[in-house]
Amino acid sequence: MESSVLGTMYDVMDASWVAHDRAVCDIVLSKNHVVKTLFDQKKQRFVSLSAASFDTEDTDLLSATLEQMVAKDENFPRRWFVAAPKTMLVPDALYEPKIEQELFENHQVLEEGDILASHPVARIAGRMIFALGDLFTSLLKNSNLKIDSFLPIDAAWLDGLYLNHKTTEATNIHLNLSDGFVSIAVFSKGQMQFYNTFLTITPEEVLYYLMFVSEQLGLNPLQDSYYYSGYIRKGDETAALLGKYVKNLRPEERPAQYSYCMPILDVPGHLFYNSFTTPVCE
Repeated sequence: MESSVLGTMYDVMDASWVAHDRAVCDIVLSKNHVVKTLFDQKKQRFVSLSAASFDTEDTDLLSATLEQMVAKDENFPRRWFVAAPKTMLVPDALYEPKIEQELFENHQVLEEGDILASHPVARIAGRMIFALGDLFTSLLKNSNLKIDSFLPIDAAWLDGLYLNHKTTEATNIHLNLSDGFVSIAVFSKGQMQFYNTFLTITPEEVLYYLMFVSEQLGLNPLQDSYYYSGYIRKGDETAALLGKYVKNLRPEERPAQYSYCMPILDVPGHLFYNSFTTPVCE
């Protein structure tokens, strides 16, 4: 049996950085990828990023590999984020814990074995309800990983987008491609107008849901600004297909409120844009 199921994508760190007690380790886990960052809260600066992909149904092997991955950062406070394909955003005024499952099942399908969790989206004034499947619930049971709970990465994503666009009057559309689903958010006049996730496998499905949302909200792919992030690269099949139908399509840029060490500046910012928004959940 292989000792590791992870294939390294990036592993960069500022070698001159000196650890201190205000550094935090954030880990973003999705179905096939894991991204770990170290963030210097004192200097508001990202000092390391490591990312890997995996393809396994062996959750015990995955747990063991993650244990090795986080062991060297055991002295830093650690927060775990999850890219959940099934989410629902509820305005604070409508949210009640006792009807959480009813609200969710009016919007998404809850499979056998799924468990529900929720987290506030502070700047959007809402509550994100999300389902955790077998992969993530098995990791919660691993005492060596010490995961108290998962935070939904889309909560950080939405808060990060709001900080970037709260003073922007123009309409802008954002899509983040994760493992097996796409998240789409629309902002206009500094306010969020739309958010949802859609299960996708092919580039055509990504395009379909983007055009569906655009049509429903009266957006114009030839005039409005569209931004992409996540597991999509300039020139790949998905980006090429979207570019045929969207005129103003551009990658997300790293959040400007933080600074980054030189090795991280060599990493495509849009690829790990979600990871760069995690400090908003402090």
